[in-house]
Amino acid sequence: MHRLRTVRLAALLVGLAMVAAACGGGNGDGGGGGGGTASQPKQGGSIVIGAEQWPECLNPITSCASAAWLPWTAHQYVMPRLMELDTKGNYVASDLLVEAPTEQNGGIQQNPFRVTFKLRPEAVWDDGTQITSEDVKYTWDVIMNTTGVYTSTGYDQIKSIDTKDPKTAVITFKAPYAAWGDLFGSFGGISVVLKKAAFNGKVDLKSEMQTSYPFSGGPWKLKSFSKQQSVLVRNDKYWVKDKIPLLDQVTFVPREDQSTEMNSLLTGEVQAIFPQPSPGMGKQLGAPGIKVSKGAGSSYEGLWMNQSKPPFDDPKVREAFAYAVDRQGVIDAIYKTDFPELQVLNCAGWVPNVGDWCDNTVFSDITYQPDKAKSILQGAGWTLGGDGIFTKGGKRLSIQFRTTAGNKIRENTQQILKEKAKAAGIELDIKNVPPTQLFESLLPKRDFQLAEFAQVASPDPTVTQFLACDQIPTAENSYSGSNYFSWCNKQATDLMRKSDATIEHDQRKALLQQINKLERQDLPWVPMFQKPLITAWRDDKLAGPIGDYTPTSYSGFFNIHDWYLKS
Repeated sequence: MHRLRTVRLAALLVGLAMVAAACGGGNGDGGGGGGGTASQPKQGGSIVIGAEQWPECLNPITSCASAAWLPWTAHQYVMPRLMELDTKGNYVASDLLVEAPTEQNGGIQQNPFRVTFKLRPEAVWDDGTQITSEDVKYTWDVIMNTTGVYTSTGYDQIKSIDTKDPKTAVITFKAPYAAWGDLFGSFGGISVVLKKAAFNGKVDLKSEMQTSYPFSGGPWKLKSFSKQQSVLVRNDKYWVKDKIPLLDQVTFVPREDQSTEMNSLLTGEVQAIFPQPSPGMGKQLGAPGIKVSKGAGSSYEGLWMNQSKPPFDDPKVREAFAYAVDRQGVIDAIYKTDFPELQVLNCAGWVPNVGDWCDNTVFSDITYQPDKAKSILQGAGWTLGGDGIFTKGGKRLSIQFRTTAGNKIRENTQQILKEKAKAAGIELDIKNVPPTQLFESLLPKRDFQLAEFAQVASPDPTVTQFLACDQIPTAENSYSGSNYFSWCNKQATDLMRKSDATIEHDQRKALLQQINKLERQDLPWVPMFQKPLITAWRDDKLAGPIGDYTPTSYSGFFNIHDWYLKS
């Protein structure tokens, strides 16, 4: 899963009764107080969690951050942030802040646009030293100076950060910036505050934090990280006493083959997983001792076309391909049994339960019409060959199609799409790679033609980070930015910048809907569906508020500090 954005997170997919019934509930209460009482949970012990993907490196500032499982296995438990999201997708103050900035409390001011973050006096790093406004400013300096930074969107709109008060960071922007809540926190992009003293003030951290973090400002410390495991231990210096972990240790282990992942849970080798949905999963997870939480996920699956390479540099090919994709056929064949309410997604950049930003009609005219696809190609000078595949200029319309190797549900999707596209005269050549290779190498270098993966919808609807012209990664900019699709519509980029600087809701919504229409016009991607998300755990072993964060971009493990072992 590619990352980067989230939602109104608590809404459940209506019609997921199948999983609720088959899996013994799904209310997310973790089975209550089996290891003590609600007021006196059991303390101590350790658990093992299975990870469906595994990050190659830990740096949260560079392209390493494009891997969804980086925060889920490491930094979100260790690094502090300014704002974050609650289980309903609302921006709230993190543990680092006294309160969330508002106009009422003077935290947000206009002319110039300024946001004031008051840090809690008791907030300290794991060595007992203070977390200060200098650390916030230092993080900004790092983001703006690190070679190959994952994204500088939003941070490039900051004019200055006043640090005169060590516990107050006053951020002045060049212009109003609506998505300020996403900076130094929230859910995606670069969502951390770094410790300045840990790096002696060095601001280009391209080679740092590859396999370790030299500090912690969260409930956990990263004890060790390797290709075999990521080990978290309790941070006893955490200043929020009721969030000091109950468990002594949590170990994440890679289980990148989903059948192995499921078996590890069923046998008790691991005590929790966050699997992508797959056919028959509900029946498997109905085993004794297993409990499941599900939600209408913040992620949306898409087919992403690289416009910098043939054949998708031709808008007619993109249009024909869109009509050669049987989105409903994929849902009917793979998802309907377990997720009967799942529908084709027609939004451009969000999902239906993200505020009211989603216009779920933008792509509604894109339905499976192989004859229409053929007509478009023939009108553009393509000739149908004897093998049923179009050719032009001596080249067959064969498209390399990549996704994450070992992901059975995506591999099944590919087979359906390949067969349906063939009926439209388009060949899909499946060439899958490990997730880390896709997200941390091929996509940032735009070394692909067609890729299937998920983005994450944001409660703030900015799409600048992954669709603006200046966010296209190149060798010249050290592969910074996450517009891997090379979509450069200058009108759309201008609208993105204008929408980012527009605070008033209805005005901003109108600007975003114009961007939506340009996405449909140019077709840099084809939306597939909103992904349901699942947390499964050993209810006979674990207790606590497990499952509360299932539908969020934080994964179902975000609150592991509150989990505990049953007696």
